[in-house]
Amino acid sequence: MTEDRSRATGGGYRAPLTPRHFLPRHWGSWLGLGLLWLLHQLPRPFLRGLVPGLAWLLRRGSAKRRHFATLNLSWCFPALTPEQREHLLREHYRFAAQGMLDYGMLWFGSAATHAARIRVVGHEHYLRLQARQVPVIVLSPHSIALDHGGLRMSQLHNGVSFAKQLRNPVVEWINHRTRTRYSAQIYSREQGLRPAIRQMRQGRNFYYLPDEDLGAEGAVFVDFLGVSKATLTSLGRLARVTGAAVVPSFAWYDRAEDQYVVTLSPALENFPSGDDRADARAMNAAIEKAVRERPAQYLWTMRLFQTRPGGAPNPYRSGSAGPRADAATGPRTPGR
Repeated sequence: MTEDRSRATGGGYRAPLTPRHFLPRHWGSWLGLGLLWLLHQLPRPFLRGLVPGLAWLLRRGSAKRRHFATLNLSWCFPALTPEQREHLLREHYRFAAQGMLDYGMLWFGSAATHAARIRVVGHEHYLRLQARQVPVIVLSPHSIALDHGGLRMSQLHNGVSFAKQLRNPVVEWINHRTRTRYSAQIYSREQGLRPAIRQMRQGRNFYYLPDEDLGAEGAVFVDFLGVSKATLTSLGRLARVTGAAVVPSFAWYDRAEDQYVVTLSPALENFPSGDDRADARAMNAAIEKAVRERPAQYLWTMRLFQTRPGGAPNPYRSGSAGPRADAATGPRTPGR
């Protein structure tokens, strides 16, 4: 049983620092925070030199997550050779290692550092909507640099978002402290969408991450990178209720410039359409476009396709034929 680390309030949930955070079982977490603080003080070339070693450790450290990523890449990019997918997976872990090391910058960096190290491309798409007083939903898929992008957007604009509370209370405390440092209101998933709607009506943008597989409830099966995926229909309904425009975004690491980038695209056209399935597919298409441009930086370790149409087995379990077999062995997938 996990301890109660936070308390929901009218302005989002809280994750206060308490005496329990300093119990001996959490000392290792504090040492980790201290190490990231120290690394943040060191020259960037030194920090970047640690990436290959940490990438190797991440890759070896969780066989289960590596298995998920390997399967996801094989299903989403069947045209690639096994060697090409293996190279893509190795690149994924290098970007993940870089992002992890740069949590020191997120947690302990100054406002000036955040502004200098995280740039926004396509900001004009957002600003035009803001000038017209149109509510904005920033569609943000799970990328390696998701937190980096969210922090910069909250530095520039009042925002609201949801977060899954972490099991580690020390990391949860500093993560929540950072996410709410500027203007963001963060709610837990259990609080539902009503707080976000209320905050949007008060002028905040909604930084929304709807690309996880959260089960069949409130979802339809539509394509994502050629695979039928249980896709939430909430984005279209939110846009309809609030009158918001949906601006696709993708947060990524620019290795050449040693900077993080939030790329904002033009708002989705004819969205919402009034058809849940069409809107879910339009959302997936926007995410696909960003993922295809920078495939190594998407979070492939998620169980993207665990919910299958017609009650088909979880494809991540041993013995499953995989989600691409659904159309051949099970009922026709809606939206294909």
